Amino acid sequence: MKRPNDFKLETVRQVAERASYFCSNPKCRRITIGPDKSNQAKSTKTGIASHICAASQGGARYDMSQTPKERQSISNAIWLCATCSVLIDKNGGHDYPADHLKKWKKDHESLMKECLEGSKRVILQLKPVTDQSIICRKIIKFLENKGALFVDFNNENPHYVFDSIRDMRTFFVSLQTEILESSPLEVIVDSMTNACRHFMNNTQPTMSIKEMEYGLGAMRKIIGFNLADMKKVYSVTLSTNLESILPTE
Repeated sequence: MKRPNDFKLETVRQVAERASYFCSNPKCRRITIGPDKSNQAKSTKTGIASHICAASQGGARYDMSQTPKERQSISNAIWLCATCSVLIDKNGGHDYPADHLKKWKKDHESLMKECLEGSKRVILQLKPVTDQSIICRKIIKFLENKGALFVDFNNENPHYVFDSIRDMRTFFVSLQTEILESSPLEVIVDSMTNACRHFMNNTQPTMSIKEMEYGLGAMRKIIGFNLADMKKVYSVTLSTNLESILPTE
């Protein structure tokens, strides 16, 4: 059933073709069209023309200043795989602001143009990261710079801690399309993401030192347990600071 401000079929076709039927998320770029195995005359499509700014009030990144025509225009559309189209709207779309998605679209279409002209090869450019140890190292390098995980509570500023945890949550969410489905790393990252979300849902930037100590202490334990699992499963090396929050034997 067609809803108000849905894209016209011609717009869907145009945005898909401009993306060369690849997901526009630079960390995904999954192909979204291929042969129908049961019918040689048909193809299977899994991509979606997603709204950069929501089609209706209450949706992710809704822009009340847009006209209905602007909401249905190709400038408000980005081509994504089915997974990423759901991902960008999680948490009200706050993790993926409109400017962020517009840059994805612009950069992806530029890349597709270079591939079309022969200056780049699409297979080499779009090969996804499948080595989970590489993602583990990326996580470790990121967390090594997050003092909220290991600095003494009395030396922490609640406002900075809250902002740091929000950055961590956004970082973990951005990794989801790189992680192998049903892998141990997916479970680990989901757990750490939920720990960050729980902290943010139950504390405020204006929290007292005592409140911060309680909430941050619990979150550090969860992150520590998950880092211990990552170390065990993927044989990664942790910094001294991150080792300090691992559970004791």
